[in-house]
Amino acid sequence: MSISRVAVVGAGILGVAAAREVTMRFPDAEVTVFDKAETVAAHQSGHTSGIVDSGLDQKPGSAEAKLTRRGLQLLIPYMAQAGVPYRECAQLLIAQNTDEAERLEEIFARAKDNEVPGARLLERHEIGAVEPAVRGVLGLFSPHAAIADFAALTTALASDVRAAGGTFRFTTEVTGFDTMSNEVRLRGRQVPADDSSSGHGAAAEDSGDDRSDGTAEGRGGPGEGTAGHDERGEGAAGDRDDRDEQVRDRPRTYRGEEGRDPVIGIGDELRDRFGQQDWFKQAESTIGEWTQKLSDSWSGRDDRRSWGGRTGEERGSARDDDRRTDGGRNDAPHRDSSGRDAAEEVLGVFDIVIVCAGLQADRLATAAGLDAEPRIVPFTSDYYRIPATDTEVVRGIIGSVPDPQAPLTETSIVRGLDDGLILGPNTFVALGRETYDRHGFDLADIGSTARSKGFWKFAAQTAKTAARGVRPLVSKTAFVDGIRRFVPELDPNTVAPGPRGVRAQAMTADGELIDELTMTRRGRLTMVRAVPKSAATSALAIAETIVDRAFENTAR
Repeated sequence: MSISRVAVVGAGILGVAAAREVTMRFPDAEVTVFDKAETVAAHQSGHTSGIVDSGLDQKPGSAEAKLTRRGLQLLIPYMAQAGVPYRECAQLLIAQNTDEAERLEEIFARAKDNEVPGARLLERHEIGAVEPAVRGVLGLFSPHAAIADFAALTTALASDVRAAGGTFRFTTEVTGFDTMSNEVRLRGRQVPADDSSSGHGAAAEDSGDDRSDGTAEGRGGPGEGTAGHDERGEGAAGDRDDRDEQVRDRPRTYRGEEGRDPVIGIGDELRDRFGQQDWFKQAESTIGEWTQKLSDSWSGRDDRRSWGGRTGEERGSARDDDRRTDGGRNDAPHRDSSGRDAAEEVLGVFDIVIVCAGLQADRLATAAGLDAEPRIVPFTSDYYRIPATDTEVVRGIIGSVPDPQAPLTETSIVRGLDDGLILGPNTFVALGRETYDRHGFDLADIGSTARSKGFWKFAAQTAKTAARGVRPLVSKTAFVDGIRRFVPELDPNTVAPGPRGVRAQAMTADGELIDELTMTRRGRLTMVRAVPKSAATSALAIAETIVDRAFENTAR
């Protein structure tokens, strides 16, 4: 049968790329993209460090590795043709101890199998030839790694959709789906512009003012705990010989910093921001129980103990949040200018509907009557900036060695397209799926995470490494100190708050992270449930796969 009406829910890079792919395959189709934000790339796609994934650490022959290779083949020519900012700048992963060196050798073996061009290992004395200011015991060099402006890429893809006759309906929130034999009815509502994206557009970044920094230092007042205040009272490291002495081989059993108490990020983040407010004092006992539950699971005590007045079984059956599809606060409905609840309406009837909802993927799946698993657990990624200077302390991308036992802890130093440096991310459990303000939170989103059995299992399994300790979470100085292990010349006095992103991490009920493209299809409705870490790099290839699946056995 012919396909004439196609809807895509989500105007991030994958949703827009999928819409473009549809227009290319079916020029006569009417394509409509829905998003509750005011612009494309309002969330994950517009809040990244811009690293183009070269596939160094991907399992050879895996679907993710194939998507990355195909994605790069499509991405680089497209960006050149469309004028999307892009720069090849090389990447260097740095091992700081023998444990990391062993993992780096394993990654190098994968890079060779993945045919990453030019990838090679660098011994300590060779690292300086590539990055003179970097210190480590072993490096993995990828000369053709690059950075790009993924928000600009999304905008360019959207221009292609419009040029092909497609339309975008912003500030339009999809809330439900009626799946029939040969079509899908979309239900939704209009949301006020100021509620649709909460100021989280692609350009919505922190001003750098200390008052907007959600860390303990950020509220310390002028000259106290600001970006330029080093707790150790020392500036940049001394001469090169002294810096070389800072690189030490540690025992092979080394895993993170000893003596750091394992605590869950939600409680500390809330306590740091709102500890003096009355509402927090009333809720603190419950927050303390969340932390206690996690500590119990680490120590082997009963995981089924009551917390917050409910047993584990009762928590598992709590479904209040599952059908909540908006990113609003406290589950309140949107209201129009007169104060009335915004009415749900039929947005249209379509032959094919593709949902690329990212942070809201599990909620929209539940709204469509699909399985609630995998769940989305949001993780905040804080970045810091160092403005561009004439001194090239870092030439390209410097990264830590990925650790499979410590997911979400990788950090990097990136020389951005504006020649400034981007440091991060500092990753911890988010206080809201779409909360970027360092003083913001969403109680319903916090509750959603707290009710997720998979999250607690993940946190218990990864212990000190995934559930971050207090000091790196609330201290910009501590985080920058960790980054300076790689580049001691970095001047902490120049570090300022940068952009903040929220990562939609899909997670199974057993606490396993899903880092591969996962889709669910019912009739003419196709939902993207999880994407690989290289999703932005692989966006055009992933779009091909999504459209293949969505149109399977429906169009000839």
